[in-house]
Amino acid sequence: MTESKANLELSREQVTPSSAADAALADPPPELAKAKLSLDELLHRRRTSPGSYVFDLRDVESFRDGHLPGAYNLPFEYLESNLHRLPFSGDLLFYDGGEGQAVQAIKQLLDNGFGDSYYAEEGYEPLKAALEASPDEVKYQRLPPEERKAAIEKVLDERVREFLARDGGGLDVKSIEDGRILVSYFGACGGCGSSTAGTLRFIQTTLTVALNHEIEVVPVEEGETHPH
Repeated sequence: MTESKANLELSREQVTPSSAADAALADPPPELAKAKLSLDELLHRRRTSPGSYVFDLRDVESFRDGHLPGAYNLPFEYLESNLHRLPFSGDLLFYDGGEGQAVQAIKQLLDNGFGDSYYAEEGYEPLKAALEASPDEVKYQRLPPEERKAAIEKVLDERVREFLARDGGGLDVKSIEDGRILVSYFGACGGCGSSTAGTLRFIQTTLTVALNHEIEVVPVEEGETHPH
């Protein structure tokens, strides 16, 4: 799960959407109706579902102007050419700019055998507003500095350390500099390649989504305060 998440790379091969797909949406199957989530429901799945992936279907410029923290940018016109790259496990969550592309994306996924795929139709701006208004979402930037380490440790305890312990390893937080976290690995993780590759990206994405802030995780050797 984490390996596919870490290595998810998208192609920019453009495919023209089929008019047949648009026509099929006029009489949606029950599976498509079940895939529709309210804004709060999508945020809840994003926050609580292990191994979830969030995809922003808007163009690159819109994505750069603002997006849900931890989301992948997959412009709708590139979706069909990237179906074989999408993970087959974990919830796949889609949103767009409110133009109806998200429901078309789910239709394509269902037609190609994907399960656990969901969408919100309202678009990014209402979704952003719902996140800001939700009492269940942690807003890292709004936390007092003295509460930020506790918030990070809570996410690591609930989402990360159990995963590392399965391979006989773990990590300690050495220091926090705004959105930059210095950590040291111990046990089996101390010498494994994943410490600076797939596992590192998994930790960064997990923290970014849970705290709604872009987090950079930097591994250091025991005793160091700054990376080489």
